[in-house]
Amino acid sequence: AVRLEELAAAISANRPRLFISQIQWGKAVLEARGISPDSFSDSLESLRAVLTSELPAQVQPLAADYIDQALEAFDEPTADLSARLLPDTEMGHLASTYLLVLLEGDRRRASRLILDALDRGQDVRELYLQVLLPAQEEIGRMWLANEINVAEEHFASQTAKMVMAQLLPRAGLQPANGKTMIAAAVAGNQHDIGLQAVADFFEMDGWRTVLLGANVPARDLVQAVDCFAADLLGISVSQTTQIEAVKTTIQAVRDGVQAAEVKILLGGRAFTDPEDLPNELGADGYAADAAGAVTLGRRLLRLD
Repeated sequence: AVRLEELAAAISANRPRLFISQIQWGKAVLEARGISPDSFSDSLESLRAVLTSELPAQVQPLAADYIDQALEAFDEPTADLSARLLPDTEMGHLASTYLLVLLEGDRRRASRLILDALDRGQDVRELYLQVLLPAQEEIGRMWLANEINVAEEHFASQTAKMVMAQLLPRAGLQPANGKTMIAAAVAGNQHDIGLQAVADFFEMDGWRTVLLGANVPARDLVQAVDCFAADLLGISVSQTTQIEAVKTTIQAVRDGVQAAEVKILLGGRAFTDPEDLPNELGADGYAADAAGAVTLGRRLLRLD
């Protein structure tokens, strides 16, 4: 069922590489969980056979072609699920220690590690970019690789949100610039830690920030954009299967009261190779991280 959703999303976006990258990632994850790559490729062959038999003649060749491309690339190196934290720098060591404390289930000590670093003069933005977010990425990797369970991942995620909420009030804020930024995860996207970091970075930069969080339906997002007279809308997308929802959401926003005023910025792991896809979906740009989002947002609103 997941493969079908990923295939449909890639075809809708006219991007075979989206499906290939999902197959590569799925292969790595399943291998980490003890499932043979041969079993995975067999399942793709079976899927191709069923679609060849069941799909209408006018669309069957397209679906088969996407699967064929994924099978041709199947033996390429799999996605890297090795550890990403390297404790050979001060911030890398702090991130590794923070992660270890998370896995020990001590959120008070985890928080204290970060706040102590802040007291020693570390910049809030760098604590986000070099400690909290890399540690959270490692938590995600560990879950995918079956090294931790869902409970441990949830604990780490909730702790990260708590620490970020403690850091923001102590950040040096730029004077208010009179602009409003709304941050939301597209419908279906339950991941919002990166989104919170983006919202916090905009607030530090002097924006009024309205953080809506995870899984926001398009209709409600349009209402928020109009109600708060947003100048910039940041939409987070974590999976390729959410790309169609992004397109629908952007179109709804473009049809709203603020259509002429609001700029739309995309981010998230669904765009591993963004190229011109964000623009094709109707967005004004794409940013890979929180700092880049602020830089692009300022450029789109001509604040520099």
